[in-house]
Amino acid sequence: MNVIASVQVALRSLVANKLRSGLTMLGIIIGVGAVIALVAVGAGAQAQVLERFEGLGANMLTISPGAMFFRGVSFGRGVSFGGASAQSLTNNDVEAIASLASSISAIAPEYSARGQQVAYFGKNYQTTVLGVTPEYLRVANWQVERGRFIESLDLTNRARVVVLGATVVEELFGNLVDPLGKTVKINRQNYQVVGIMAAKGGVGFQNPDDQVFIPLSTAQLKFGGAGNTSLESINVQVVSTDKMEFAQAELAAILRASHGLTSGQANDFTIQNPTQMVETVQATMGTFIVLLGSIAAISLVVGGIGVMNIMLVSVTERTREIGIRKAVGARRRDIMAQFLVEAIVLTFLGGLVGVLAGYGGAQVVTPLMGGTRALVTPNSVAMALTVSIAVGLFFGLYPASRAAALHPIDALRYE
Repeated sequence: MNVIASVQVALRSLVANKLRSGLTMLGIIIGVGAVIALVAVGAGAQAQVLERFEGLGANMLTISPGAMFFRGVSFGRGVSFGGASAQSLTNNDVEAIASLASSISAIAPEYSARGQQVAYFGKNYQTTVLGVTPEYLRVANWQVERGRFIESLDLTNRARVVVLGATVVEELFGNLVDPLGKTVKINRQNYQVVGIMAAKGGVGFQNPDDQVFIPLSTAQLKFGGAGNTSLESINVQVVSTDKMEFAQAELAAILRASHGLTSGQANDFTIQNPTQMVETVQATMGTFIVLLGSIAAISLVVGGIGVMNIMLVSVTERTREIGIRKAVGARRRDIMAQFLVEAIVLTFLGGLVGVLAGYGGAQVVTPLMGGTRALVTPNSVAMALTVSIAVGLFFGLYPASRAAALHPIDALRYE
């Protein structure tokens, strides 16, 4: 009997016992659907996080101040011990990088003041005030939705102007008031709103839309005092992504020289490479997706046991049929192949329905888990269908071998 004929016989057998076949497939449908839905939710979350990382600047390096260590004790910024200074990053570091680094295309220092109250006509909102330069817009891959960003003249004049993030606009002004040109109070001082940033979306607990931007020189003066030149971080845009590691090494050498560090001293700064963060996120999310799929796959095993049970029942019910087939010349392998095909057809059809159910389930589960989309990939569909066929093959093997092992005379005598 060829494969097509075996499939036709298998379908007739399934149709003849619709209810039993449907209940048997239910375990496979639930298993495959759970795998598809959970993997789709995990893959969608992974893609969403990676897209947001890329939106924050794919070829950007961030330099942060770091503490010095002596005999296991950490010393804060500005502390001098044994000739090594755990100093803050300063404007001098920016000048050194701008003049010496060959692998960068732009540099954007920033000064951060967290937990500041921004007020407008009785409404108060606590947010982060970020002192930046005009280059920050390009380096951090930002877009201004309306108005303008910080300009060079604002830095020179230490102007009290502010550009608001999307979340701050929503909290202070809502949808009824146009913020442009309005005056808000930051740290009890008036600032004119000159621009509104386009919404960018957050990564994890970080929300870049929940901050406001003022000129760097203004922030250093208002929040650090006269003569303050310290920086919270320095953002650097590398000329191309393939030069990220070279740029990281070059910046480290420049800063070590700028800070007067000898070869035996550790760096008093940290250079964060987003590509390394992306790789870490990919590895973590990949493990998470595999874990979700593995948990869901347990139900496939349960479904496979149900298939084995029903196939054993089918062998018992069709004992006389098996005897007749053997009596007219069917070989052992023909009987075995027939029952294996029936098991595979049963699980394959269950797998197809499970894929559809999983896709629909993913669209429902994703918003409940705080995501924005589910990503059903061809690989996950192929994997689910392959596993469902493998389940049919594995759990159908024993019933098929029992059917093939029946002696023709005993089978014909079976009542």
